[in-house]
Amino acid sequence: MRRRQFIVIGMGRFGFSVAKCLYKSGYDVLAIDRDIEKIEEISSEVTHALALDATDEKALSSVNIEDYDTAIIAIGGSIQESLLVTLLVKELGVNEIICKGQGELHGKLLKKIGASKVILPEKEMGLRLANNLKFQSLFDYVEISKGSSIAEFTAPKEWINKTIGDIDIRAKHDVTLIGIKKNCNSEMDVNINAGTIIKEHDLLILLGRDDKLSKLQSKFTFLKKED
Repeated sequence: MRRRQFIVIGMGRFGFSVAKCLYKSGYDVLAIDRDIEKIEEISSEVTHALALDATDEKALSSVNIEDYDTAIIAIGGSIQESLLVTLLVKELGVNEIICKGQGELHGKLLKKIGASKVILPEKEMGLRLANNLKFQSLFDYVEISKGSSIAEFTAPKEWINKTIGDIDIRAKHDVTLIGIKKNCNSEMDVNINAGTIIKEHDLLILLGRDDKLSKLQSKFTFLKKED
């Protein structure tokens, strides 16, 4: 099976991080930026890296970007440049286009000209910070759709040394336990079942509506996270 191919345009902190992460996950990644120093920095972290001006339609079409499954437009600073590159990428035939937005209005414009999805990093980081401050037992939080999230909580005292079957999380609390981590640096174990025992200091990865996660937080005695 052919590996998915991504093109990431703009090697600022956001674009660099996305390109590097995708490559480490086993995908083919082409990184583009007009700054040769940034391209030299990312070159060993991706499949291919090219220094070119993505606002130049002829230069952009020369790399056959229509062959890529997904384009990620991570251009910062110039809203006009971000919009122009998004439009060019769309016209050159890339089906899925994910853009970094610089605000709600910018996001709306990007979607109108062809972006499949717009990410607002500052807003998302703000939401993550707010939820980490609100829930002292919360290690991480990712919004997956409006009103629903994946949250990583410390195990509550009432669940320690009980099995998942005993707790019956889904039926009783309307949230889904999708995995367990032994600590914040360990890999998530998804091979869990009704007989899996929850231990002290386990981190529980829960999926559900925000109101259900909040209700769960207030109902049980969650140990505070260790900073």
